[in-house]
Amino acid sequence: MAWKGNRSRRIRKSVTFSESEWRWVDDSRKVENRMRVEAGLPAIGWMAWARRRIMTAQAVEVHVPANINAVSAQLARIGNNVNQIAHAVNIRQRANHDDLMQVQQQLERIEGIVAGMARNATDESEGLPWRM
Repeated sequence: MAWKGNRSRRIRKSVTFSESEWRWVDDSRKVENRMRVEAGLPAIGWMAWARRRIMTAQAVEVHVPANINAVSAQLARIGNNVNQIAHAVNIRQRANHDDLMQVQQQLERIEGIVAGMARNATDESEGLPWRM
């Protein structure tokens, strides 16, 4: 296609897809076009569809806690504790009440850490919910 000097859109970009990516994109376009036709609107071509999807895409905001390394170390220790409990249970071929209580305590520690991260992230983002 020859590009004329009087076009309103003069910047052109090309995109490369794998077979599976293209199937997903093309199926999405076909579904949207089917819905447009059912609603009495004309189907749109690839370029118009891609432009519209990019221009109306929702931005995703990611907040990474400042103390992520400390949190990661705490979670690794808790995971190690749970693995040790699981190993002991596997050797004995049964779990007793103490084993279950220890696992529950470890899970409560995880809940506390995650809740603290969410609280801190919400405070730091001036009331915006924490998302990852």
